[in-house]
Parts: sequence; C-alpha cells; structure tokens
Amino acid sequence: MKIESLKLTNFKAFRNAKMEKIPKFCVIVGANGTGKSTLFNLFGFLKAALNSDVHTALLRLGGNRGFQEVRSRGATENISIELKFRNTPDGILKKNKKCKVKLH
Repeated sequence: MKIESLKLTNFKAFRNAKMEKIPKFCVIVGANGTGKSTLFNLFGFLKAALNSDVHTALLRLGGNRGFQEVRSRGATENISIELKFRNTPDGILKKNKKCKVKLH
C-alpha cells in the first residue's frame, strides 16, 4: 500500500496541511517545532484508534486533556484526517482508496 496524499485539519500543529503526490521515498525536513514528529505520531494515533477506540487513542496522544490537547490550539472546528492510498504493492492505481476520519 502506498500513501498518495494526506490532509490534516486541526490536528496538533497542523491547522490546515496537505501533502499530495507523495513519492515512494519521502524525506521530511523542517525546523524544531514545525510538526515533523507530529506527522509520525499521527500514524500511531490512527493505529491506536483502529486497535481500540478513538477515545483511548486521544488519551494516549493528548494525555488527560485528550481531544483538547490533540486539536490545534485556538481551533474550535473538528479534527479531520484524510488519507488517500493505493492498494497495490507495485504502485499501479487500480482503485483509489480513501480513508476519512473526523473527530468531533
């Protein structure tokens, strides 16, 4: 499976971020505090949400403040996570799969 694009809204440091046309090999570079680790924590969050439930995943990522700590500071809107991926190992697009998660 290959991630094709990623869109984050109100997820920690990412108020409105989008990565499109992600290559097979992608290097994430940036200054301290710009969200590099948060980007990788996102996948841990999604794994925890799928293995248990969203509430548990929020507590794991945001501590006892859960949702309030995970949502971007000052944001009042929902958290939105959107992944688009290819479902074949060779990267040939047979069917575009879309996984969309919205947290209220």
